[in-house]
Amino acid sequence: MNATLGDAERIGQLAQSGEQMVERLRRTAFLPGNIKELNVRIGIAEAAELLGCSTNRIRMAEQDGRLPSPPESDAGRRLGYSIPALLNMREVLGASPRRASGDPPAIITVQNFKGGVGKSTVTTHLAHYLAIGGYRVLVVDCDSQATTTTLFGFNPHFAIRREETLYPYLSIEPTQDDLRYAVKKTAWPNVDLIPSNLQMFDVEYELAAAGSAGGGGLASRFRKLREGLFQLALDYDVVLLDPPPALGTISLAVMQAANALLVPLAATTPDFCSTVQFLSMMDQVIAQLTAAGIAVEYDFCRLICSKFDANDPSHDMVQRVMEQAFGASLLPVAILESAEISHAALRMMSVYELDKPIGTPKTHKRCRSNLDEALSQIEQLVRRRWGRGEAPHSVALQLAV
Repeated sequence: MNATLGDAERIGQLAQSGEQMVERLRRTAFLPGNIKELNVRIGIAEAAELLGCSTNRIRMAEQDGRLPSPPESDAGRRLGYSIPALLNMREVLGASPRRASGDPPAIITVQNFKGGVGKSTVTTHLAHYLAIGGYRVLVVDCDSQATTTTLFGFNPHFAIRREETLYPYLSIEPTQDDLRYAVKKTAWPNVDLIPSNLQMFDVEYELAAAGSAGGGGLASRFRKLREGLFQLALDYDVVLLDPPPALGTISLAVMQAANALLVPLAATTPDFCSTVQFLSMMDQVIAQLTAAGIAVEYDFCRLICSKFDANDPSHDMVQRVMEQAFGASLLPVAILESAEISHAALRMMSVYELDKPIGTPKTHKRCRSNLDEALSQIEQLVRRRWGRGEAPHSVALQLAV
């Protein structure tokens, strides 16, 4: 770096250096092809549990040719089923959890204006959990920090142009009137993504300008996002929205476009207090939007404790405070702090994408079991809205490694 530059002038160089390092990390994580692939394999017992059937039924379908057998190692050991094979198995055996045509798609915003609560981590893991369960999922990254986009294997600086984000649709001078232009395929066959990048922040300025100018410009943008997402959601079962960690104009538009709200918060006093302020501000904003003729309606509103350290007495104390304050609106199973989640994130992955444990098998198993149990709570809320019973996969899966 140039030593003659002042600290403020160095910021651009720091950003450029950091962006190059992000790309190096991405390339290292996804070698040899530099493209994210899904190498997860699931054993027959776990596949049967996911589908709610017996292993014998799967084997019979393989024997009569309705299903292909999984590949084998040189030693003749079955290597397990890939995610595409599992999805095909659902179709053949009639075990798809997809919503009926008359059921409304769930459009869930994962929202809190407190940073560091694991909002993008929850969004990504929930998307992958639902994907393993057979649901069709769309993830919409509305945050200019683009953490979710990065976790899905895209470099928001080098690989994503502004024209591939929500910008052309939400801009004051839009060039797109249908959101399908922005949908990208991911490594998961049943998970699509609308990515984001730093230039999405321009929308904040434009929407704010539209609001200050009056004339209903901001309200029309809000309605446009809601209508566009709903039309797109008809192709999916669940849409997950990841807005910025602030109640800016994009967050307000997302809040109004969703039909369900999930608020992650960590078990610390500052996070609890910040979340209370967030809920208070949301209450005021919803009242203002309603007065302006902009409806905000949620099928469910839940809080989920994330990054919970079961060995920290202060976390246990704050969780009890949350239970007293929020009652049944706080989901009973928290997402535990785990090195496995951190290690996966370093590889720009979720725990559900790991083909083998990074830490000890015991740590991985405990983490997967907790994630399955915690995220199944949200799945059940969605299914209840569709008038369905519990999904068959209510316990943790074990990968075939």
